[in-house]
Amino acid sequence: RAFTPLVTACPGCGRTTSTVFQELAQKIQGYIRTNMPIWRGNYPGVENMSIAVMGCVVNGPGESKHANIGISLPGTGEQPSAPVYVDGEKTVTLKGERIAEEFQVIVEDYIERNYRAGRA
Repeated sequence: RAFTPLVTACPGCGRTTSTVFQELAQKIQGYIRTNMPIWRGNYPGVENMSIAVMGCVVNGPGESKHANIGISLPGTGEQPSAPVYVDGEKTVTLKGERIAEEFQVIVEDYIERNYRAGRA
């Protein structure tokens, strides 16, 4: 039985010397923990959602496709772009300094769209 959405993050490797993906995973986990008391009543089933925060675009897309929402952050030496997958499909590539904030908005929109109580 799930009590909160699952956030999967890669353990890191030589390709991921940056801590950006770890920081984003922690930020998303904190955001979920803070909002679960509200979500539990307003978004039935949200506890079954899965989010993947991966550290590079080598293994990240595969893991992201198996989550409800997944992001593959740039690894060492890679261009600063982060493909985002929603329900197995690539939907957008985030770029720039606000990747974390933009990804959180994608998570919020997904929850509202897919778990809102009384949706048709």
